[in-house]
Amino acid sequence: MNVTINDHTVTLPENSTLNDALEAREIRPGGIATAVNGTVIPAAKRPSTILSDGDKIVIIKAFYGG
Repeated sequence: MNVTINDHTVTLPENSTLNDALEAREIRPGGIATAVNGTVIPAAKRPSTILSDGDKIVIIKAFYGG
């Protein structure tokens, strides 16, 4: 199946989780916010969030500054 992560298409096996998608793109899970199809997914739910073909994932990195 194909999903989109921040405008990059990623091919994953069926029944992959949000954590699997992060690993496929080598994205560290700390300090980021995730949303699937416009719905925010808390870090604790990433391992149990099963993705579907065509899902759109948005990753936002936290940063510090002023």
